[in-house]
Amino acid sequence: MIQKKRWLTGVLAAVLAFVMLSSVVYIAVQSNHDCTGKDCAVCHHITACEHLLKSFGMASAAAVIPLAVTRIMHRVILLCSEFVCTFTLVSLKVKLSN
Repeated sequence: MIQKKRWLTGVLAAVLAFVMLSSVVYIAVQSNHDCTGKDCAVCHHITACEHLLKSFGMASAAAVIPLAVTRIMHRVILLCSEFVCTFTLVSLKVKLSN
């Protein structure tokens, strides 16, 4: 089951990379087209590709930022826990005698 999920994740990542790359290539190839005016189909496609790339960028940022914040907080907590020591009577070398 885990291998199937890894394989599916890899395929989805490859499809996402292909879509982004094809959008970039389409924008680059059609950047100097002969525009027909207000209802230019190529301009609409270029705009759609730009919106697609922007939405993928925002989605990836929305996914990466919380992961980065949690990883940083985890490391900070681990570093702070090394410096914070618990004071006990034994660690303070207190002798309890009557």
